[in-house]
This record gives sequence, structure tokens and C-alpha cells, in this order.
Amino acid sequence: MTESSAPPSATNGSDDPGPDPSSSGSGTVPGTGPGRTAPAQDPDPTGGVPVQSVGPAGSAGEHTDLRAVLEATRAEIEEAVCPECGAGADQAAEGACGNCGTRRPAVRDHVEFRLGPGAAVTDRGLRRRRNEDACALGRIATPTGEVLVGSVCDGVASARRGDEASLAAAEAAVAAVLTRVVAHGHDHRGGLDNLAAAGASAAAEAAADLVRFSDPNDPPATTYTCAVTRGGSAVVSWVGDSRVYWLATDGTSQLLSTDDSWAEEIAAAGVMTREQAHADRRAHVLTRWLGHDSPEGPARARRFRPAGPGFLLLCSDGVWNHLPDADRLAGILSGDDVLSDARAVVDAALADGGHDNATVALLPLDPADGDGEWRARADGSEDTGPILIPLDGDDVDPAGGPSDRTADTHDPSSPGRS
Repeated sequence: MTESSAPPSATNGSDDPGPDPSSSGSGTVPGTGPGRTAPAQDPDPTGGVPVQSVGPAGSAGEHTDLRAVLEATRAEIEEAVCPECGAGADQAAEGACGNCGTRRPAVRDHVEFRLGPGAAVTDRGLRRRRNEDACALGRIATPTGEVLVGSVCDGVASARRGDEASLAAAEAAVAAVLTRVVAHGHDHRGGLDNLAAAGASAAAEAAADLVRFSDPNDPPATTYTCAVTRGGSAVVSWVGDSRVYWLATDGTSQLLSTDDSWAEEIAAAGVMTREQAHADRRAHVLTRWLGHDSPEGPARARRFRPAGPGFLLLCSDGVWNHLPDADRLAGILSGDDVLSDARAVVDAALADGGHDNATVALLPLDPADGDGEWRARADGSEDTGPILIPLDGDDVDPAGGPSDRTADTHDPSSPGRS
């Protein structure tokens, strides 16, 4: 690979319109975080979140329904008075107060929920005009332990309707994993590798399908992360530059994913050091994404079984741009309440500037919960490094080996996505 001589593309999240005049100060957007006031009535984070059931009655399969969350709060937010001057919603025009010009809250500005032992928080951030991140959680009981799944997706900023792509991909992935458990929970096709493959394939299809309702020359696109856990083991998968971290108090905290970005590919090719590549203005140009025009090839994934308990953290670049260090992220977690910890990570990103949408999903993982699906290391941990999973619905090799497909080799001199 050689350094790109092509004009730099916009980076993921780089089409920043600058600070909204109305986004500074308190009381402008519902939710929590620096410079914001909490909504007048906090929704119940433990039982008030709409969920969709999966599988026959008694299967205990359910996943969060972010669309329902948004619809449930839409009327309350859209009919609220202006948080700055108190003018009624009837005076609003084009998302702003017709009296004082303050930006009015939107239903997707801040959403947080928990499902079982997992939790997720998504926030518009302090500079963006809308939130194009999405997150979803799901869980289902199986004979070998509960499957817990989470997904975080970040709509690509250079494409229109990135908010729809991220929401479609996150929800499709989680629903597909649970549906796969119901159908194949008792054979190898219900193994973690194949659950991860089912989720990634469904996310890719959902994002690509949106081209039917948009300009085919500018289709919606999104990044993708997903974690599927059972019995103390996990498979994490990703496309793009949203990340997956392992966070623990035993000194093993680490970044599990590798960004599909110009910076990472240039560094891997030895053209620049990683520090030089990440300092370049092209650093965040994506080399992989999900959407109708996405590059061919499988997603990358990683089998992981820790030596001790901790959390898998999935996040958009609006979090890791401010908090890239795994040990620092681990230090934010108290371990007392998973939703409070997810909120604390997002708040820390906002406190550092909050330049982009910030989203986190937090899933506990403890090897004491089961024997796992693969042979562990002598210290009880397991970490295979990257493997490949197909995005076309095919199963992973039942023998447990990586897909026999080769990853698409991307030329970093070719245009990327933001």
C-alpha cells in the first residue's frame, strides 16, 4: 500500500457544522451530561423501555426497540415549550423556536436504557445538529446460559440518512442473533461464531436495503459493532471505526477491534507510524462500512474469553476520539450499576468537548458464568485475535476455524467513506 495521493475525503463525523448557537448552556436538550438538564420526568430505565419478544412464548427472548422508545417520547418532546424562553411548540419552525431561535430538542438527542445485565446510552453531543448513532440490546435464555447481545452503529456523515442506516443495522443485528438462537440453539449453527455472523449479515442487508428509498448515487451507510456473549465467552465483530473494548480492574483492559480506516491501513502498511497516521487529516476516512455501496468481503471478528470479570464496551468514535485509552475507560466504571456506568462514559466524552454523537453499550462478561465454547489459555483467558465472518448469511466453519474467505484488500489511495 502507498500513501494516498487522492484528495482527502471527509472523515467519519467530520462534516461538523460547528457549534449550534443554542447548544451551549443548560436546558437546551433533554438528557443528562455537561451543560444539560435532565428531563422533567425520567423514564423508568429498568422496566419502562419497550421491547420486542423473540421466539415462542416462554423462550424469554427480547430485544430493545429504539424505534418504540423514540415514538413513546416524540409527542412529549415535540409538544414541550421552548427550554430557553418558554414559547409554545406552535411557534416552532424548522426545528427552532420561532420566538428566540433556540434549537428545539429532538427525540433522538438522548436515549438511555437497560436490558437485563446490559445497558446503553446514546447522545447527540454538544456540536452536532442531530444524533446519527444507534444502539440495541437483546437477551435470550438457552440450555447453556443466557445469550446477551449488543450493537452500536454510527451513521456515516458523508452520506444522507445515516441516522436511518445506523438504526436499521443495530436493530436488525440484535433481532437476527436472537432469532438464530430460537432456530438453532441446540446445534453448531447456534454457536457464538454463527450468531455473530447472523447479526453482521442482517445488519449489512438492512443498511443496504435502504437504497430503495434514497438516491442510489448517495446511499445511506453506517459503521457497525456487535458483541454476542454466552457462558463467559464472547464474539465481537465490527465494520468501520466504531470500537469494542474490554474493560477490567485486573490490568487486562484493551482495545479488541481494529479500525477499518485510512489511518490504520496506512500504519499497517508501514507507510507512517500509527501516531503520524492518526494525526493526518485523512485519519478517519473509512475503508469499510455497511450500505449499498460497501466494499465486498467479510467482517472482522474476534473470539474472546477473559481471565476474570469485566465489561465489553461498544462505542462510536464520538466516545473514543475523546477517550481512546482502555485503562482510562475502565477507570470510569464503578461496577455498581451498569446504566450509571454507561452514562458516565458518555458524560466523560461530553465533558471533554462532545464534538460528535456519543454512544455506548456496556455488557458484563465473566468466565465464571460457564465453560465457554473454546479451549481457554492456561490463565483462563482466551483471545484468538481477528477472524473473519461472512456478510452474506453463510455459516462459519462448524469446526470452529475462521471463515475460508479472505478479507477484501482495500487500496487506501481510493476514496473512502466518512
